[in-house]
Amino acid sequence: MAKQIINIGSSADDGTGTTIRAGGDLINDNFNEIYTELGNGSALAIASKTQTLTNKTINGPDNTITNIANASLAGSIANAKLANSSVTIGSTAVALGATVTTFSGITSVQTETLTNASGNLLVASATNITEFRGNGSSVEGQIKLNCHDNSHGQTIKPQPHSASITNTMLLPQGGNSTLVSEIATQTLTNKTIGVGQVTCNTRNATGDGSTVAFTVTSGMTVNNVLVFVNGVFQRPTTDYSVSGTTLTFGSAPIAADVITIKEL
Repeated sequence: MAKQIINIGSSADDGTGTTIRAGGDLINDNFNEIYTELGNGSALAIASKTQTLTNKTINGPDNTITNIANASLAGSIANAKLANSSVTIGSTAVALGATVTTFSGITSVQTETLTNASGNLLVASATNITEFRGNGSSVEGQIKLNCHDNSHGQTIKPQPHSASITNTMLLPQGGNSTLVSEIATQTLTNKTIGVGQVTCNTRNATGDGSTVAFTVTSGMTVNNVLVFVNGVFQRPTTDYSVSGTTLTFGSAPIAADVITIKEL
């Protein structure tokens, strides 16, 4: 019903306005609509009235939302933006608009914090892929893993846009392990490396029955030089040694022996 207006006439007592009875009826109609909309028809009861709020902003620090039953979370909270607020929403899956995707089993959403009752945050996306997006100009999507004290951490990030890389990295099989770094000094254990797979500087020589010294690159040691005689691997330190730019056999390879020296 549109708002009912009492005609008050053009001037006092000019006889053109609404009669007292008709005016009272208009007033009753207006109040009946208000009491029906905001109550039960005879008493105001806004707290118990089911209403849909549109284009409203709830200021988190000044408001608390409590006692929301799981059954009340039917569907999703569409286009909601939770900023500087704390909302307990039970265990029903809730879609938080365009800024946060659908999470299953979340018990609380706080500023910069997502909490799950089991202690683990479970993300169940339709494609089983969770994306951490870049800023669209210069910063890649990243994941930072902190130490237990949160005083420092390590960041996982992809190759830059200029590299044009799209691929999949599989984690190691087997027991607990550590990823090998390109720059850190690390010891590999229980690894099999085929000689043909080793990228290195290869030197070839031929034994003459008397020569024991052969040239290698400066800086080489018995730990990064592989030596083969007729395809047979020679034992570092036991069968040969390296000093400066010289590799010395314990005994001279016999004439026509094929010597292969691989500098790693």
